[in-house]
Amino acid sequence: MKLYICLLLFLNSCFTYAFKKDVLPYSIVILKADLIVDGVISKVSKDKYEFTINQFVKGKSSLKITVSIWKEWLCDPRIKELKSGQRLILFLEKNADGNFIPINQSTGELYVDNDKFIDIFLPKDFSSPQVLKEGISMFVETFALYGNLKDRFLQNVYLVSNKSIFEVYKIRSYNKSFEFLVDDLLYSNVQFNVGYTINQIND
Repeated sequence: MKLYICLLLFLNSCFTYAFKKDVLPYSIVILKADLIVDGVISKVSKDKYEFTINQFVKGKSSLKITVSIWKEWLCDPRIKELKSGQRLILFLEKNADGNFIPINQSTGELYVDNDKFIDIFLPKDFSSPQVLKEGISMFVETFALYGNLKDRFLQNVYLVSNKSIFEVYKIRSYNKSFEFLVDDLLYSNVQFNVGYTINQIND
């Protein structure tokens, strides 16, 4: 009986580990993104969808882009079917073929219905798309990411702020999403070089 219980616990831990999604912090996702946009799906095909952009939050492109459909799996299913008219906020990287792909699968594809996010697993500070977009803009204006961004463990990546730590903590009170993103940095594996300006680093 003891052997059976031990075997069961061992197998459970193996399966849990095997199917656990490697989640990137949103602070890193935002800084890695080539494009962050708010818009609607205009057409869905087998392995991609056409997306019409209503607002650019970070980066620029044409108003219609093609987004590759990421493959669902046990620990990262879609919360809704992709269909025309669905509003999304997307965090995208550009592929070699010129299409875009959501960063970290579901992390980079946020569903919006009636001006609210519908994913119950999102941080509570992402309650409003408008507040999130404003927070992202503030965050991108404040921080930049340098180094090997393709490194999945972020070992050779460092973060730079163009504001002092005192300024960052002051503006945290202006936007709940910005506050969450700054706090989120504490749990990432990047060097947090607050106090150095981006110009100084480039020089």
